[in-house]
Amino acid sequence: MTNKEEFPNFTGDWIYASRPDYGINDVKYYTSNPNPIFKKEFVSNNNENIYLKIACLGYYIIHINDQRVGNFELNNDWTDFSKRIYFDIYDISKYLQKGSNKIEIELGNGMFNPSPLRLFGKYNLRDELPRIGDPTFVLNLIQNGQVLLSTNKKWHCQSGKIKMNNLYLGEHVDYTNINDNETLVEEKPINKQDQNHMVRSFIPKITRHQTVNPKSIINTTDGFIIDFGETISGFFHAKIDGCNNQEIIFDYSETKNSEGLDFETSYAGNIGDVPGVSGGPGSPQKAIQEDIIICRDGIQKFQNKFCYHSFRYVFVKGIEEEKLTDINAIYVHTDLKSTGYIEIDNEFYSKLFDAGMRTKLNNVHSIFEDCARERLSYGGDIVALANSNLYSFDLKNFYKKVIDDFVIEQTEKGGIPETAPYIGIQTNGTGDGEGPILWQLVLPYILNKYYQFYGDKKFLTKYYQAAKNQYDYLMSFKITDLATKCIGDHGSVLVKDFYDETPDKLFVGYCTILSFSILMEKLAKILNKDKDTEIIRKQLTSIKKEIEGRFKNSDGTFGKGTQTSLAFSLLLNLNTEKNLTSALLNRISKDKGIFTTGIFGTAIMYRVLHESGNDEVVANWLKQKSSMSFYNMLKNGNQVLSELFNGKYYSANHAMFSSYIQWYYEALGGIQNLSSSVGFSDIRIAPYFDQSINQMKCNIKTIHGDIDVNWNRGNDHINLIISIPKDINYQLGNSILNKGKLLSKSQGDNIVFKYSITA
Repeated sequence: MTNKEEFPNFTGDWIYASRPDYGINDVKYYTSNPNPIFKKEFVSNNNENIYLKIACLGYYIIHINDQRVGNFELNNDWTDFSKRIYFDIYDISKYLQKGSNKIEIELGNGMFNPSPLRLFGKYNLRDELPRIGDPTFVLNLIQNGQVLLSTNKKWHCQSGKIKMNNLYLGEHVDYTNINDNETLVEEKPINKQDQNHMVRSFIPKITRHQTVNPKSIINTTDGFIIDFGETISGFFHAKIDGCNNQEIIFDYSETKNSEGLDFETSYAGNIGDVPGVSGGPGSPQKAIQEDIIICRDGIQKFQNKFCYHSFRYVFVKGIEEEKLTDINAIYVHTDLKSTGYIEIDNEFYSKLFDAGMRTKLNNVHSIFEDCARERLSYGGDIVALANSNLYSFDLKNFYKKVIDDFVIEQTEKGGIPETAPYIGIQTNGTGDGEGPILWQLVLPYILNKYYQFYGDKKFLTKYYQAAKNQYDYLMSFKITDLATKCIGDHGSVLVKDFYDETPDKLFVGYCTILSFSILMEKLAKILNKDKDTEIIRKQLTSIKKEIEGRFKNSDGTFGKGTQTSLAFSLLLNLNTEKNLTSALLNRISKDKGIFTTGIFGTAIMYRVLHESGNDEVVANWLKQKSSMSFYNMLKNGNQVLSELFNGKYYSANHAMFSSYIQWYYEALGGIQNLSSSVGFSDIRIAPYFDQSINQMKCNIKTIHGDIDVNWNRGNDHINLIISIPKDINYQLGNSILNKGKLLSKSQGDNIVFKYSITA
């Protein structure tokens, strides 16, 4: 049952709980914010093919006859609720009984009812998001296209045990509340606009994953610290043996320093740590992740419902250690299915790979988030991590939502925001509601990547006009002005202070404009937009000449000769590969092997250095042990990546430098999806046989089947086995052709090669 006739538009009303006003400046949000539970009894004697259709603004949990429906968490998908509303459909036949049935919907705030706490000490999401309010839902029970039950004021509502819940701060739970206090139900009709904005949820849901037990418990003078030995984004669980009205506090921390637990990474803006930075009226003096529990007598089980924490440590106050049992932490994130597999016998390489993958998954909850302290979807981060993410996960549906999130926020002029949903951040953007150009690149870039990995021309057709509108708008600027609307190569170790300029910032701005033209020309060609192609090609040629005239040096390099400028120059073919590669290698050598690029330049470096046969430079960077290294980043044992290699007030669980994962697949595994590919149609196999590795296994699932590259060392040679689906075009790299002896070749559904490579 999937067609519109069987699942008609919603009937009934949005319903929500009547509650007191939050007061001036919403100061009572933190103290008077109970979550509602809606209940309804209904009779059903024919329980076959009964479906529940629900749309929620906020989060919801469904119980039918005391059985939980589905295994999803933190549901519904976050987007701009003023322009898109996702709904879900469940087959509930198995939960029903003949005769009387009971349905219960428990709601949480999510991003629909955010706190007035100021992100970065500046952005109040209650003012910035276009549609907020108390969590609300609309529900229909449907059988054979007929609505059996809908939401209205006749439903009953009670306050739940959660007295306050907020994604950033945590949950306050009162187990003395027995849920017998009836609350008025308010209703609001679904208007035509909401009906038009309704789309069935199609991305993988947020679910629970691995459970982690404590590695140690450390007693302090005013409580004890639970150490899980790794940084988790998810839920905390414990069984509490409490007394009536006993207050217990769980404070969550990602890391610690010599003075104890470090809460600086909990919230963007470091409210309570940075002088003069306030969370606003009524907010906590210090913004940290904190759950507060009010106990009843006896045993009660606590587990987060409507928020997730990023933590390795939990500081527990208000209860003796022996009264807290069955303690664990649960990873909770979008259920992205792996498409890539790496197995490697080098301990550090394995540790670094696992840290990158863990950090990626820690920061995906219906959007690609940058980190838990911000929980925002930045276009720039999405661009920098696209290759590494596409090798790692099945993103065919997820990227559809990513693109839609940005396109529905497109301004009338054509620009798109820095984050989607847009929450007011527009650092050096092109206009109101618009981000800087390198962050806006996400639209044409992901459309091209989507075609390269999945070959879906219909998807490009759907969003081409939005990308063309954006491109035409940006090209209406003077190039000298547009190039300044750029933050540049964010995250470089050369930047010592927040307000310092990123490396070769103006040059990167021009390169970004050129990238827009290159990407748009590709899209126009794919879709046979001949007139557009001709216009864009002329603009592309003009921009390239402008770059050469303004930035080209006498030695053939560009800009100030930083690693960033050289990486961008190589990517965009601004001069001969040999000339630019030589300059880049000299620059890296002068920088003592440290990559001084930011998140964009670093992702480019992994590609251009592999393609030029300089993988040993990447290997030396990844394995080096200076203060500006991944080794140093991981030595705290948190098993995740930090936002930056140096500096203060940054996230300790941030994926933006996890782009090296692409190098694992392209170099160590040797499988590169070429830019000319249509749905992984063309690949290059060119493994880098790192001397510190004896055995490597690499697998990538494509729409054509699995690609496998396995190699191991013999006494004086390397055994290499390659398996490629017969429908994929392939090239073999010099590491195979120049040093390899073909032992056998067979063909079935896959072409299988066996080589002996001179070590």
